[in-house]
This record gives sequence, C-alpha cells and structure tokens, in this order.
Amino acid sequence: MRFHRVSFALLASAAFALAQPAAASGLFSKVAIAQVQIAGVESQAQLAAQLNAQGYDHVTLTPIYPTLENPHPELNPGPTNDPNAPVHAGWNGVARKGGQIVQVYATRS
Repeated sequence: MRFHRVSFALLASAAFALAQPAAASGLFSKVAIAQVQIAGVESQAQLAAQLNAQGYDHVTLTPIYPTLENPHPELNPGPTNDPNAPVHAGWNGVARKGGQIVQVYATRS
C-alpha cells in the first residue's frame, strides 16, 4: 500500500507542476523591431551611426543572414560590425534602446 501512496504523491505533484502557467505570454510573442529606411547601398558604419543618432546603443550588425541552422549570426565569432560591409534589405542585426533589445531590419526606399 505504501508504494501506491508514493506513486500517487509523485503523480499529483507532477500534475500540479504541469498545471502551472507557462512563462511566455502566449504561443507567439511580439518582437521589438527597429525598421530603418536605407537609400542605395549603405555601409554598416552608416547604419550604426543612424541607429546611434536615434538613441540606440549596443548595435551589433552582421552581413550574414539568419538561417534555421544559424538563427543568431550576430552571436557568432564571424564578421560583425564590419564598417565596410554593405547593408542588405531585411534583417541586419540587433541593437538596444531603453534596455530592450530590438531586431534591426533595413528596407529600401
């Protein structure tokens, strides 16, 4: 009988743990985005200066596109913050404003 009480206690505690709300606010969460208009070919140095002028800091840019295998290329020891690298349309890296990390997207005007 003791075995059944222990099993029941473990089962009840596991069920209670599963019933707790998830830490995320939902299945999909909002991501903060900094969308920047770029005219022609702009370097990462120019984009970083534009973001700094708009109040962003800790700007980390990369010419590498994110993929399923490499979703955060800005974290890799590869080419980041290369001042001569061109800015491409789409995701270019991350920055911080007001303590919040934002994804940097460039769009052609």
